[in-house]
Amino acid sequence: MMAEDLNKYLINYTEMAKRGELTPLVGREQELERLIHILLRTTKNNPVVVGPAGVGKSALIEGLIAFMCSADAPDYLQQREVVGLNVAQMMLDGAGDGYSRLVQQVMQSVVESDHAKILYLKDISFLVQMDIAPENKASAIFTKLALVGDKINCIVETDTQNFTGYIEKDTAVLACLQAVHLEEPTLDEAIQIVAARKKKFEEHYNIVIPDDVVRAACQLTGRYIKQRFFPEKALDLLDDSASLLMMDIARGAVDADKNTLVVDFCMRTISDWTGIPVERVDTEDKKRLAHAEDFLRTRVVGQDNAVKVVADALRRARSGIQDPNRPIGSFLFIGTTGVGKTELAKSLADFMFNDETALLRLDMSEYMERSSVARMIGPPPGSPGFESGGLLTEAVRLKPFQVVLFDEVEKAHLDILNLMLQLLDEGRLTDSKGITVDFRNTIIILTSNVGANLPSYQRLAKLSEYFRPEFLNRLDDIVSFHQLNEDSLRLIVDIHLNKLLKRIQAVGYHVVVDDKAKDWFVDEVFTSKFGVRALKRLMQDQVENPMALLIMQERVKPGQDVFLNVDKSGRKLQIFAKKMAAEVLEPVDVPIPEVEEEQPEPAAETKPVPPPETDQPAAAEEQPEPPQQPEPAPAPETPAASPASESPAEPAPAAPVEPPAEEIPEVVDEPQPE
Repeated sequence: MMAEDLNKYLINYTEMAKRGELTPLVGREQELERLIHILLRTTKNNPVVVGPAGVGKSALIEGLIAFMCSADAPDYLQQREVVGLNVAQMMLDGAGDGYSRLVQQVMQSVVESDHAKILYLKDISFLVQMDIAPENKASAIFTKLALVGDKINCIVETDTQNFTGYIEKDTAVLACLQAVHLEEPTLDEAIQIVAARKKKFEEHYNIVIPDDVVRAACQLTGRYIKQRFFPEKALDLLDDSASLLMMDIARGAVDADKNTLVVDFCMRTISDWTGIPVERVDTEDKKRLAHAEDFLRTRVVGQDNAVKVVADALRRARSGIQDPNRPIGSFLFIGTTGVGKTELAKSLADFMFNDETALLRLDMSEYMERSSVARMIGPPPGSPGFESGGLLTEAVRLKPFQVVLFDEVEKAHLDILNLMLQLLDEGRLTDSKGITVDFRNTIIILTSNVGANLPSYQRLAKLSEYFRPEFLNRLDDIVSFHQLNEDSLRLIVDIHLNKLLKRIQAVGYHVVVDDKAKDWFVDEVFTSKFGVRALKRLMQDQVENPMALLIMQERVKPGQDVFLNVDKSGRKLQIFAKKMAAEVLEPVDVPIPEVEEEQPEPAAETKPVPPPETDQPAAAEEQPEPPQQPEPAPAPETPAASPASESPAEPAPAAPVEPPAEEIPEVVDEPQPE
């Protein structure tokens, strides 16, 4: 193929620089001067720019090309052209095996230029062999031989991982290259770079971007976007915010004449990216945050001090005066089981996200071994599951604004506690892959029952036996949860009963709970040693299970009232239903069903008077068995049956006996055998 035909597979960056199509370079004077020095050398005159994505490697090289076209450049550089590979066109024209042959022909044309052309490689697979690009292996061998033989000059661009993983391992290629490491620019440098490049967005969107918006974009991305680098993340924020402005103008939400980008659009974009509420707090949010305690007390009763501590931390974060280099709050909740420690964490997640499940909960009883550290931050390289990362670091990296609960932290291994020192102090944690995860927008809650029953002046000494002083000093506060009194338990019973009754009502049934039944729950929980956790088990055993049995046995129908009260002894709960058509529905008092219960009992007691009949109570109710036992009690049956047998034809249907059985169903007997 003729050399003229191969030119279409090359991108002439020098011509693009002369037409002003390249990105202007702002700053980076030292790095630019270093690249010029390398190109002017006689040996090892092939620079490789190394740095993470987004720090401006391409902009630096394009700035170098633009400098080579200027009058300030040395004559040696002005006479040379910088070209790149048009990979897309080569893959299109050389489909199949022809692609590799076509790449080699293009490389050969660069070699034949006798150093008049400098090859700009953005993909190092054309220089070193990589498993991820097997189609370029033959081209890489050709380029490597030309580079080692000093037949070609290259400017290479790559990230740190590929440089250390491939180029440094190939000593022959490394001996021909000079590395220029590009660091992330500072905040002030990023502001200058973004201000110089904002004109591109202004012309594209036909808007105005003030300087204060540029500064705010850099500050917001610097604080909330830690996984990316300047200046790319700030430029991306401006681009996305300008697009959001155009959408609002199209919807009529913003006046078309006011085509000026403001900081609020940048805040909205950051919130969309991260889920962190960055927008300015409006009047409604201020009122909600000012009364955060009222919301939390609807679920956490009797722990006013703990509620206030958490609400204060949330208000500090939303007001903007929170220390930006630490988590929103880090607290150690001390208290016995069932006093509301975990419930407060769930309530906080519900207040922040309207979803109590938006809570990252780690049970420290699962992290008692030293090897469990790998589960939290990820296994070391080469181990199974390395690419998946750690449970803690990956969850926070993907969702940086959330509540993190370390339950029963005293059970964690010492290495886990040492790992938390950096998290609590600086709000960051480095996983096994070397990625720094930002914890500054999280609320860290640790729970423990160490020293819960001790006075406050002895509790700290007890905590020191389990936790080191440097760990305790990094906490914002140590919050004590005291035992709940009967008044608090009564409110908690009402809260949990209301939740249960709403679930029952959702399936079509209505349960009426007597006040004595509520007092029964309070007494049972107050005398137990498990706190409110015992209440959930009691409601499951005493309400949910019997109610489910009634529904499965079809002894209660949708819309029918079901009553929950205490039996005559006052020691057990009973749940029963009444017929909807019965007149007895009007009184709801407990004595009514109890009186009706006693009527069938004496009749049942008169029949099984002899001891042999007591062994078969169920059989006594059946029809065929009563005639089989006439001998044991013939006399007692005749006097009881004689008054009813005198007029068997008229009152024989036993109509007065059946109605009370229909008015008061036998459901009352259901909880007694249980």
